[in-house]
Amino acid sequence: MDEFSIGREIAATLGDVLRSLSDAGYEVRRVAPSGAAPTLQQLFDELITSDSLKQSCAALFGDGYYAHAVEEAFKRLNNAVKDKSGRADRDGAPLMRAAFSVHSPLLWLNRLQSQSDRDEQVGYMEIFAGAMTGIRNPRAHEHSLVDAPEVALELLVLANHLMRKLDAATAAAVS
Repeated sequence: MDEFSIGREIAATLGDVLRSLSDAGYEVRRVAPSGAAPTLQQLFDELITSDSLKQSCAALFGDGYYAHAVEEAFKRLNNAVKDKSGRADRDGAPLMRAAFSVHSPLLWLNRLQSQSDRDEQVGYMEIFAGAMTGIRNPRAHEHSLVDAPEVALELLVLANHLMRKLDAATAAAVS
């Protein structure tokens, strides 16, 4: 078998794998190789999939206001938790602890039937609360705080992930 035949077999196998992933519900995108590393804006456009986050911070990120973009993204996340949980009377870490409490959650990430379920609920409660305390608050109160573009993108990807978890959460029935 020559190199050309081996290359065709590999390409066919990869095609089969990609089709299987697509059939299983995974998003498969074909991107032409460019040889150039993607720009931060291209990465932002690819990685930030939440429309509400994009509305809150895309222009700021694109204009180089990285810390402000991060602050706005986490403020948007905070407000989305308020809206979904019905707890407009709380804010920041206390809101997140009330919303995602394992004992009487306002927002359920899962059915809380196993220890793993409870661990996930508590873990994400702490991540949401920590994001408010450690990411949003310093940017809201320290006006001279500057984020490197790469750090800002990493934090925005975290906000995007948390928004995805929030979107998938089930609101507790109000009695």
